[in-house]
Amino acid sequence: MSAGKESAGRRKHARIESSIVCNMATAAAVFDGVVTNLSRGGAAVLASLNASEVGETVTLMLEREEGLIALSLGATVVRKDEQHQRAVYGLEFAPLPPEEESQLDLLLQLILSAAGAGRRAHPRVATLVEVTCRTESIFRGWLRDLSKGGLALKSVREVPLGNPITVSFGVVGLERLVEVSGEVVSSQPVDGGFRLGVKFTPVETTEQAQVTRTLNLLLEIALPDGEVLDDEG
Repeated sequence: MSAGKESAGRRKHARIESSIVCNMATAAAVFDGVVTNLSRGGAAVLASLNASEVGETVTLMLEREEGLIALSLGATVVRKDEQHQRAVYGLEFAPLPPEEESQLDLLLQLILSAAGAGRRAHPRVATLVEVTCRTESIFRGWLRDLSKGGLALKSVREVPLGNPITVSFGVVGLERLVEVSGEVVSSQPVDGGFRLGVKFTPVETTEQAQVTRTLNLLLEIALPDGEVLDDEG
């Protein structure tokens, strides 16, 4: 069950998955929670089912690195998804003063440099970028998430597991196209095509630096006007 604005599940900022313990304060109480993803524009928080409702104003309180980062971010609840007797709250941040923006940027960088959750070696940054794919032929697709170890993209073409693939795309702030190569390790049918999981082949130091720079830029910029990022599982 879910509730929210018409576009509540569609974000305009690239977001990075996380598992940060937090507090979410409402007008009535303070609730413990976990930030499951974070961006410059908002966050998803797993908390008590009765913590808040869509449209309410809350304060998200985060602390990391033994007080090096201490944030209290005003936000509006724009989405609520029930999940196993709890709820995931989609928060949209109010405009931030420069000092808090800097703190949020630092927090995003710390998450990016940390290990991924569960079996993932690296945290993923969810985004929406048009890409060119090369296998035995050349075709277009959409980058859905990127990490230091691989990516996921949506394509109208199915690519067999184990096949090599090269993906290239442009990012605002980089003069040259980003080009990465890897092996297709998963393929799932989705509406209008296939979702392909790609694991990078061992990359040179310069290529790894390019991927890291790309992740930084994706977290710093909004998607182009008119583009939105749909939630996927």
